[in-house]
Amino acid sequence: MNEVVDGLVIPARVAGEPALELCNTRAGWGDPAPKEYLVSYDHLVVWAREVGAIDADLVETLRRDAQEAPGQAARVLGQVTTFREHLYDYLTGNDDPQLWATVVSRVESATKALTLVRTADGAAWAINPDVGLRYPLLAIAAVAGDLITSGDVRDVSACPGRGCGWLFTNPTRRRRWCSMAICGNRAKARRHAERHRRS
Repeated sequence: MNEVVDGLVIPARVAGEPALELCNTRAGWGDPAPKEYLVSYDHLVVWAREVGAIDADLVETLRRDAQEAPGQAARVLGQVTTFREHLYDYLTGNDDPQLWATVVSRVESATKALTLVRTADGAAWAINPDVGLRYPLLAIAAVAGDLITSGDVRDVSACPGRGCGWLFTNPTRRRRWCSMAICGNRAKARRHAERHRRS
């Protein structure tokens, strides 16, 4: 399930929470060949804008800076995908203390980059843009910290669809699929085909 934005293929948004949408930039968790959406720094910043993790006016600056420092951009992208893996493991029930310490370390580094800015509504915390190409990494880690410290973290479910594993908030425990139209219908079609073969 994806969409094309600015000529780049990014995953559709199904979670309603930026930190979970980060986990959904990979499909097929646990599969030997998962689908990767964050294939470049450009994909990272465009995706981050679409989920509301970074401001739209920063995207072109970050993309231009990444072209001038491709090695640094690649390192940041690698740090994001590593954090994504750790966050996914934590959110899906891995209670390893070392994993927790790794997630906490990344979130704490993001909080150190926060600065208080004026907004139309008063003031808000924001990542200091002086962090350069690390901006998306820190912004994503900051929203992950918001999720982890909220009650919503108890309502996270993983889609059981084949080749999926996407996360979403599920406070009523009635939602089974990331998308009934995609994973739900695929499972229904497989069950129908299996019944047809048996008969």
